[in-house]
Amino acid sequence: MAGNSVLTANEPGPRVHRLPAAASAPEFRLIGIDDLLNNRATTSVSDLDSGRLNAWGNSFPAEELPTPGALIEVAGIPFTWANAHAKGDNVRCEGQVIDIPPGQYDWIYLLAASERRSEDTIWAHYEDGHADRLRVGVSDFLDGTPAFGELTAFRTSRMHYPHHVQERLPTTMWLTRVGMPRRGIARSLRLPRLVAMHVFALTLVTGIDVRRAEGAAI
Repeated sequence: MAGNSVLTANEPGPRVHRLPAAASAPEFRLIGIDDLLNNRATTSVSDLDSGRLNAWGNSFPAEELPTPGALIEVAGIPFTWANAHAKGDNVRCEGQVIDIPPGQYDWIYLLAASERRSEDTIWAHYEDGHADRLRVGVSDFLDGTPAFGELTAFRTSRMHYPHHVQERLPTTMWLTRVGMPRRGIARSLRLPRLVAMHVFALTLVTGIDVRRAEGAAI
């Protein structure tokens, strides 16, 4: 048919060039969120009724998650696990602003859970006045299906209710990431206004290409 071309078996196809991986690793900035903790989503058997992960008072079993203040790694991404206290071990998203070290970043990595599958906006604010809308999705903590392509960060063997422990009912916390395409100096992030979404840890990643552009040694 006129205007169409067909690539035959004898004709060369698109050329694919494979480049060797860079020896240098990305740079990580582990962001503390202790001063923003406003919700209890992990409990022990001695304080089951303190859970507030959802409207029914469910919670993750604390003994199957990292200890407060621990430095952990999930799928190669380091995080600082929040220092839980009586009133909070996570940030229930209500539009909080998180100040970050000024810099150019490629990715926001989150350890997060959702009362149900949820999707909303993280705002990235830059020193030149720009504010970028960045979509973030977090899958249901109970369903266990990665609706947004996340990785499983933690999967527990049971779930806590306010008055009992439900064995063989697993829960999931997710590792999700959000791209930051702008080549500008970011200074803060604003979390979504979506109380179904819960953040337990946050790390920023600066790629090698960004440091090269800034003239930094790698």
